[in-house]
Parts: sequence; structure tokens; C-alpha cells
Amino acid sequence: MSKSILFSENPQIRVAVRKVRNSTRLSLRVSSISERVTLTVPINTKQEVLLRFLESKETWLKEKLLRISNKKVQVDIGSLIPIFGNKKHLEICSESRDVKIIGNSIRIPAIVSQPSLAVEKYLKKLAKEEFTNAANYYCDKLGVSYSSIRVRDTRSRWGSCSSNSNLMFSWRLIMAPKNIMRYLVAHEVAHLKHFNHSKSFWNEVRSIFGPYENESKWLRTKGTNLHYYKFKG
Repeated sequence: MSKSILFSENPQIRVAVRKVRNSTRLSLRVSSISERVTLTVPINTKQEVLLRFLESKETWLKEKLLRISNKKVQVDIGSLIPIFGNKKHLEICSESRDVKIIGNSIRIPAIVSQPSLAVEKYLKKLAKEEFTNAANYYCDKLGVSYSSIRVRDTRSRWGSCSSNSNLMFSWRLIMAPKNIMRYLVAHEVAHLKHFNHSKSFWNEVRSIFGPYENESKWLRTKGTNLHYYKFKG
């Protein structure tokens, strides 16, 4: 069971309260991606107990939300965004007919009314091409095949492999270093042969990609940063 309460006055913070039957303590969590605040509590916790707990965490909560907000980058003309891990400068080019990368710049046609959305569309297309090329390469090495490849803007996972051999990847990985992208593709392709995370699965990842520990660590420790780039609103 869950509900929301408004807490604090300046700024006002919405807290999603989850009453969980098997919970034994109060636990506060802030999403580093969506800034959603969730308070998990035992099912019979009284309202005044919730409020006292939130009051005790008010300073921490505001500081946490401020740190997340300060990391966000609203993509627009003049912004710097990473492509394959290298920062590119967004600029208007009256001679360009399509969005394109030239050197350290992402050139955007002057006629485009919403530059950030045009860049997002371009990055999704580029990501789909990169994922497809990498998937074809690793599938050939492993002797397997996939049914389809999709790109999405996922928050909970960077990629997936369905039981129907459909591969899905977060297009935001186009902003990560290329070795991170390729590791993630190798990871999901290995699932076409091992639909689990067994020792055999990880051996397969190593056999087609090589040592992957650094790439896996990068996704855990730095991957969230890719979600701070906002292309809309």
C-alpha cells in the first residue's frame, strides 16, 4: 500500500510512503535519477511517527535533492555532452541540413525549432547503429542470433535480453566510452546462450569481450551520470 504526503514548506517535497507488511523499520530513499523520495515503513506506522522521522531527516533530504539537481544538465545550444565519452559542443550551423558530429562539435541545422529534441533523436539513431554493429559482431563470435534490437530510455537497467531473443539497450550508453557500450552488448548477447548469471554465463562474456570488471564497475559507479542530461522540459 502506498500514498504520498507533502513535507516541508521551502521547498515543498513530495514523499511517497510505502507501507510494507514485512518491513521492520523506517527507510528513506531518494532516486538519483528521478529525484523521487520514497519512505518505506511498517504497515501500522502512525502518521505522526512518519512526520517526526521526516523532520529528523529534513536537512539531509534537502541537501541530497540539491546535489542531484546541481548535477543536471539541460541540453541546449552551447551545452557540452559526451559522445563515446568525449565531450562535444552543441552549436547551430546554418549550412547543415541534418544533425551531425564534426570534430568536437555537434552541428544542428538553424531551421530546427527544438535543438535538444533533434539531438536526442540523432543520438538514438546513432546508438541503434552502434548496438546493431556490436551485437552482430558478438553474435558471430558466439554462434547465436537475436530477433530484434530496440533502444529505450530505461532507468532500472542498461540492457536486457528476452526469452524471445529480443535485445534492448538504453540509448544513453551512446554517451559512455565505447568500451562500456560494447561490454553491455556482449553481456546481453551472452544471455542468448545462457539465460542466467551463472559461472558459465560470465565465462562466455569473458570469452567474447575479454576482462570486463572495469566496464562493469564504470556502469555501477558512473552510469547514473548519463541520466543527468535532460533533453526535454
